[in-house]
Amino acid sequence: MTKWFVQQDESQEDIGPLRPSELLEMVRCGKVTSDSILRKDDSSWFTAGAVGGLFEAAMRPTIRYFCPQCEIEVTEPPVNCQECGREIHQALTQITENSIVNQADQTAVGNAGNSVKNWLKKKRIVKNRENDS
Repeated sequence: MTKWFVQQDESQEDIGPLRPSELLEMVRCGKVTSDSILRKDDSSWFTAGAVGGLFEAAMRPTIRYFCPQCEIEVTEPPVNCQECGREIHQALTQITENSIVNQADQTAVGNAGNSVKNWLKKKRIVKNRENDS
């Protein structure tokens, strides 16, 4: 299985090894951004933005599976429940829609909104001046 590592600033230890699902969760909660430095297994360090499909994968819905008898979470069927021993071919499912939380992106979106407002405001001023002429 692939192991991922996330580089922290020099004063902190690197985070890892992480399973791919753990890395995706860090992307979703904004702890890993496109500028974050990552390493896969023993490779060289690179930016998270260079990992094709990472942010798209973080946006995909996640599916969790549960035993229909004891409702304990299990891996994708077919599987045997480790709690009650039942052989599961069709599990209860929970689908979660995902998004990426990133403070920098939220600020950029807010600033973009302000840019549009400023552009419209200037447009109205120019239009009003033309109508006054």
